[in-house]
Amino acid sequence: MPLKSLADQATSYRVRFCIGLVAVCILAPLAIRDSARALGTMYNAPALWLPEDMPVRKQYDDFSKLFQGQDVLMIGWDGAKIGSESVDEAAKALLPLTESTPQRAAYLEGVSSGQRVFDVLTSPPTSFSERATRARLRGSLIGEDGEQTIVLATFTEAGSLKRQEVIDDIRQIVSDKIGVDAEQIYTAGPPTDGALVDAEAQTSIDRYTLPSVILGALICVFCLRSLVLTAIIIIVAVIGQGMSLAMVLYSGIEMNAILIVLPPLVFVLTASAGIHLCNYYRDAMCSDPDIDPTAATRQAMKAGILPCWLAATTTIIGLGSLGLVRLVPVSAFGLIAAGSVFSTLLLLLLLLPGAMQWHGARHQAKHRASRKSTNAEDNDPLPVQTWRKNIGHAWEAFAAKFMKVPITVVTIFTLITAVAASGLPDLTTSVNIPRMFPAESRIRTDYAWFEEHIGPTINAEVVVQFAPEAMPDPIDRFRLVRDVDDHLRQTELVGGVFSARSFLPSPPSKKSRSIRSTVLEANIRRQLNDPDSALQDAGYIASDEAGNQLWRISFRFPFDEDIDYRSEFERVQAELTPILEEAGDGITGTFTGGVPMTTESQDVLLQDLFRSFLAAFGIVAIIMMLLLRSVSGGLVAMFPNLFPTITLFGTMGLMQTPLDIGSVMTASVALGIAVDGTIHFLTKFQNQSRQGKSRMEASIAALHKCGPAMWQTTAVCAISPLVYGLSEFQPTQRFAFMMFGLLVAALVGDVLLLPALLASPLGRFLTPKLARAQNQPGS
Repeated sequence: MPLKSLADQATSYRVRFCIGLVAVCILAPLAIRDSARALGTMYNAPALWLPEDMPVRKQYDDFSKLFQGQDVLMIGWDGAKIGSESVDEAAKALLPLTESTPQRAAYLEGVSSGQRVFDVLTSPPTSFSERATRARLRGSLIGEDGEQTIVLATFTEAGSLKRQEVIDDIRQIVSDKIGVDAEQIYTAGPPTDGALVDAEAQTSIDRYTLPSVILGALICVFCLRSLVLTAIIIIVAVIGQGMSLAMVLYSGIEMNAILIVLPPLVFVLTASAGIHLCNYYRDAMCSDPDIDPTAATRQAMKAGILPCWLAATTTIIGLGSLGLVRLVPVSAFGLIAAGSVFSTLLLLLLLLPGAMQWHGARHQAKHRASRKSTNAEDNDPLPVQTWRKNIGHAWEAFAAKFMKVPITVVTIFTLITAVAASGLPDLTTSVNIPRMFPAESRIRTDYAWFEEHIGPTINAEVVVQFAPEAMPDPIDRFRLVRDVDDHLRQTELVGGVFSARSFLPSPPSKKSRSIRSTVLEANIRRQLNDPDSALQDAGYIASDEAGNQLWRISFRFPFDEDIDYRSEFERVQAELTPILEEAGDGITGTFTGGVPMTTESQDVLLQDLFRSFLAAFGIVAIIMMLLLRSVSGGLVAMFPNLFPTITLFGTMGLMQTPLDIGSVMTASVALGIAVDGTIHFLTKFQNQSRQGKSRMEASIAALHKCGPAMWQTTAVCAISPLVYGLSEFQPTQRFAFMMFGLLVAALVGDVLLLPALLASPLGRFLTPKLARAQNQPGS
């Protein structure tokens, strides 16, 4: 098809620019309004990130429905002692939050305390001694000293949705009532965990997004030397950020700590595509000082459109592969980010050609005026050409040193990758909320207080299920639960055990026929059957729809980063299962709670990360094979793209640094971004090879053309997100540092390893067949 005339092409670019402006005018208000609405839905509940059809999630959901009060907040302060009036006063002061008002629903389902339970157990009908009661409640509601206790507040659904506000109110109410500074009121439990993650995630966006955008814009201006082109890239990138958050709202997903890294990611990916396109335009402008701006734009789009789409495709594949991850926020992250990259590239292709024309006309006019005033020759280069030449010569000289010893360079990179890869089997993940914060943070301080003054804080549950025909006598059922409870209390690293055993005296032996045994057994039976008894009110016995009776036994592990909770939980499960199996048919145990939910999430995260990365690698490798028209060439070209991910993630494994929810997505993301530079480089390399240049000459020429764009995109994409590294929220901070490390490693791979591969014997697999034949001796 014949090319359009320059006049027609100029009109076409102006029309596209106008369409792009209309799109910006439509999308900008939506991005501003709906991104703010999306942030307003911030709600972090890692236990609910697993798919609903997973067995561990189903068990947890069933448990939560039968045993109400999972969102329990523990409240403590140094003066909360058994016998102290302040404990009862604080609990009573919180009771208004359990009542609905015309302005709000009830925020709390109920309020209790260690003192209240202590009073119940030391009163009829149980009438335990104070010493025995302290022993029963030690580690759960009373500290090791037998005196320190806590207040418990159970959140309603309405309270959970406003948990940060409610927790602040609770602290203030207790502070005002007992005269203790609000900062000295300690809280722990799911409500405070989620509230702090919500707050920190929101702070990360509010505090660091604008500085990151400004830093990225300044670097972009420095690299492109054009306010017009920079403005277009930044506008599209910012709209992309806002619309990515808006898509979270449209999809019906609540905003969470994983999705907060969407804005910086979309920003850097959009900037990367824009900078590459602008560098193709710069090349065209520098090739001829008097080239028509429309011709330069057309030349740039012709040269850049294919590699940009290919690069965007690989990035979209890398992001889209995260859709294979079963954790809902991670899969949503991948799909939304992939859609955002596609959309922002379309918007760039609408706006940038018109901006290039405008910039070119102004730039040439200024240059001609400058030449007239200085009586310079008409064929003097544009000012930017000298700058680009210097950069190009620097890249050529730098790469040429390594290309002289290609086998050595490839061997060194291979050894580095192999050593790092040895750490991949040791790579672990973590979704533990306290670990998301620095050691001096409020949540870590509060947890440390509870660990020191009350007992362990990491929750797990055992539910003993009795079929209707199994052990029909409730006393026999209680004996089995007592045995499980006693075993847990004697298990190393287990504390805070709480069950029906905490409320009732130990039943007499079946062989005992004394009057005292008969009276004791009757007393226990009465409390087990009385719906108004303290035991029934505590909610540790329930019945499901099938008529099975379920007895709940809660226990806790200490918060310690050196503890392998999976192994410890499995050990407890292995010890208790035989006890339940020996009890007879129709009796089973379900192990659930925070520990298995967390460990399962970590397993899913690691397994699916590996699976999604392999899927992305396979698809990208096929694209590279098609691009190079060589299976071997496609596999060789993937080495520089694997180097960043394997090296960084393998090093984390060697250093035993767990992946968290902020860094886990970066593997597939990094693969897509790394391939960007490789595709642009190989496209130029093949063009130069077809012109008859040797592999080394073509490599140097390709580096001369692509080098500036590669370091510029790395500068913008790696440095601007570093602002998020100032966040105290570990997932956001680690995402920033991981992206920096991966992008710098990708640049090193494309600038040093890829040219060395091309210069080595492996380079023939990356060379077009026609060019390979031309370079054969005697051809």
